[in-house]
Amino acid sequence: MKIQAGTNENQNTALGVGGASGTQETRAAQTDEKAQKKGDTKTIFAGDLGLCMQTDLIAQKKKSAQKQALQMIEDAWDIDRRFDKSIAGYRDRLAELAAEKEANWEEIEKRDGWKEELRQTYGVAEDSREQQDLKLLEKEQDCINGAGRDGRRPVLTEEEKERLTRIHENGLTEYQERCMAIDAQQAGLERSNARIDEESRAYNAAIRSTRLERLKNNEMAKAQKKADIVLEAASREVVGMLTDEATKYVDQKFEEQVEEAKKKAEEKAEQEEKVEQRQEKAEELEQRIDETRAKRKEQEDARREAEERARLEEDFLSGMMNAGIGGVGATADAQSDIKNMLHKMNLLDEDLKGSIVEAKLEAYS
Repeated sequence: MKIQAGTNENQNTALGVGGASGTQETRAAQTDEKAQKKGDTKTIFAGDLGLCMQTDLIAQKKKSAQKQALQMIEDAWDIDRRFDKSIAGYRDRLAELAAEKEANWEEIEKRDGWKEELRQTYGVAEDSREQQDLKLLEKEQDCINGAGRDGRRPVLTEEEKERLTRIHENGLTEYQERCMAIDAQQAGLERSNARIDEESRAYNAAIRSTRLERLKNNEMAKAQKKADIVLEAASREVVGMLTDEATKYVDQKFEEQVEEAKKKAEEKAEQEEKVEQRQEKAEELEQRIDETRAKRKEQEDARREAEERARLEEDFLSGMMNAGIGGVGATADAQSDIKNMLHKMNLLDEDLKGSIVEAKLEAYS
């Protein structure tokens, strides 16, 4: 601006515009104009600078608050996912244990088959003393192991204890020894199943404990609360944005459920309409069948009536012919028969006058 002002002065002097007074006025006017321009320029620049700084600061706070809130929620999700991962791991292990226990039971049942094969091979009867002693020996082994197949520890009576003493004094037969060796294998498998049951109970307890810990900590709720505080402190607008987003998600889910419910209702109504249509068609078909049956009955009645009329007409003609053959003296009798037939047929005398005249002519001919 100083350079520009000096240039104007030089130009005015060189051009010789005005005298000293004119020069001073010109300089004063130029000074005021320069001061005004300078002041305007400073005001506009300062305002623009402050607005930009404020806008940037708000945007930074919003962005920082959003990032911090999302990080809190993400951390909570990570904790929940760790809970879910732990529970899933426990369930996978429970499935493995269940499969192992099932395989052990299959092996136990397979060895029961081996015992039965040995019994048949050695020819030992099921109700024999040797077989009963074997069962007693197996019961004794279950007492030693601490539990039987039903998971409970059997109890030996005094009589059974005395019998076991005599069995051990006399020694086991080869059949009993081989069966007891197999029973020992089964006992090991049963102990393995007992261990599996105990481990399964521990994993189930761990699942319950993890779920309880998850509910007690409620990391997602805590994170949401902290995020709300951070967002509210940074900007209520950010809280509104998150609330709108959550509302939109809930509304979307609700709309999807409503649409699904409408779809099911329409399908149900469509099915009911189809059922009603089938019922209407069935009723219509039944009505047609009834009408057809009625028409057939009418036709059958008409047919029978026609046959009856034909028979009466035939009797009538035969009567007339017989009356004609009898000669003139039989005319009166013929006329009486004709009237009786007409009465049976519910006909009028006028309907057959022509026939009577012809019959008379034939009688006299």
